[in-house]
Amino acid sequence: MNRIADRDDQASRRLYSVYQPQLFAYVRYRVWSDMSAEEITMDSLFIAFSKPAAYNGLSEFSTWLCGIANNRIRQWQRDMATELETEELTAAIADKHGNLDWNVLTGIEQDEATQAILVCIDKLPASQREAIYRTAVEEEGLAEASRDMEVPEGTLKSRLFHARQRIRDCLARAFGPDYLGGNRG
Repeated sequence: MNRIADRDDQASRRLYSVYQPQLFAYVRYRVWSDMSAEEITMDSLFIAFSKPAAYNGLSEFSTWLCGIANNRIRQWQRDMATELETEELTAAIADKHGNLDWNVLTGIEQDEATQAILVCIDKLPASQREAIYRTAVEEEGLAEASRDMEVPEGTLKSRLFHARQRIRDCLARAFGPDYLGGNRG
């Protein structure tokens, strides 16, 4: 490892030829794709070669390499889960909307925005969340909602104002400040 730290290419090639097949077999056993296994193996070796001082000698070198590979495998699994969720979501939306065309893409954006709004509403304080629920979902008027919530109408208006502001800020954090047509300050 000292020779690798000194940028000795011959030492790197020798270490690669000794450990690459073993590491590839280890990774391939844990992932289902040869291409992904090769990529994880190469990434793991690159990390080991770029940070040779990280190897402290407390374990076998092959064990240390497998530890690096395990971290890469976990990242690959997270990435694959996200990719599968995205594919499932796209398939579900395609089933709902038919062929994927610009109208469907608009529908996808609207579904995404709806989900983001619901997440933002869930983050509101209970009193503001209830105010939004009663007026937007239940479509109660201000007088009816304030009576049901047992608060003055002015208090309900204030809660709605602050709730809408928090939702706007939440959406700006999620999609960027231009999402709602720029900063409305």
